[in-house]
Amino acid sequence: MLTLLLSLALSQAPQSLEYSAPVEPSERTPEAYAFTRFAPSERPLYVGVDEANLRSEPSPEAPAVTTLILGASVRVLKAQEGQVKVGDYVNTWYQVEVVSPLAGADGARPSGWLFGNTLTPYRFEADLDGDGEKEVATVVMSNEFKIRVRILEPGLKPWRRVTNVDMDVPSTGEVASVGGPVVARLIPSKKAGVELLELDSHPDSCGAYLTHYVSYVVPGRKKGVLGKGQVALSLVGIDDAPEHSNYKATFQPATRRVLVDWVRSEDSEDGESVRQLEKNRDVYQYGEGVYSLVRPGADGAVSQDKP
Repeated sequence: MLTLLLSLALSQAPQSLEYSAPVEPSERTPEAYAFTRFAPSERPLYVGVDEANLRSEPSPEAPAVTTLILGASVRVLKAQEGQVKVGDYVNTWYQVEVVSPLAGADGARPSGWLFGNTLTPYRFEADLDGDGEKEVATVVMSNEFKIRVRILEPGLKPWRRVTNVDMDVPSTGEVASVGGPVVARLIPSKKAGVELLELDSHPDSCGAYLTHYVSYVVPGRKKGVLGKGQVALSLVGIDDAPEHSNYKATFQPATRRVLVDWVRSEDSEDGESVRQLEKNRDVYQYGEGVYSLVRPGADGAVSQDKP
């Protein structure tokens, strides 16, 4: 029973997405890159780029079987060994079967090869701009080692239906590197007062960690118009023993505010205890897609806000 529960917990745990390489370009051989690898599974992955050509063979020169748009779901059948460079990315090829949308009147599922940088475990479908229609959002890593959120506005023509926004990730590893991991989730409007994407990047090694919140806004909430994805709020913490600076965000959906509690602490010399050095709270108000700091003494002062 314990083994079963552990297996279920692991299968439901969010999968992180990572892409990193040495800081020095001269050291960026294909073997030096680190990235998330996907194993054959019934669990779907998604196309995280505007469009991806499903190839008949694991080569960018192979004929395209079909073209998949952002958010299309696939199932990994096989992962090619090794890692290669295609364009500006280093990754590996995956043989996949299309899960959705189905192709052909008989509902046949085409199969072919996709390069790893086009795939993501993250696809969100939600009414991000509050216009009553759902958008599709995906999360990938850019070739510049940044988190990239793409948002697709259904029903628009291909060349003007996707917007994107990039965010930094902290460095990772024991040696100097760029890029790192990210875990994404949707913050529903019932929790925050507005639909948000949360991007959390916390490397295993000591150092900085980040949480970004992304919003999507269409002026006037007009339907059939591509809006703008933007970073609504970014929080930066430190876990660099013996010093720590940690935060906790608490959303107030009725007022569209977020309370950010900060704690600065220090480990004891023997590492057995932690001493709190400072604690404070920041209050942010949401408006026009971003959170602005509410200064003490402004309408709704800090002392009046409770979690």
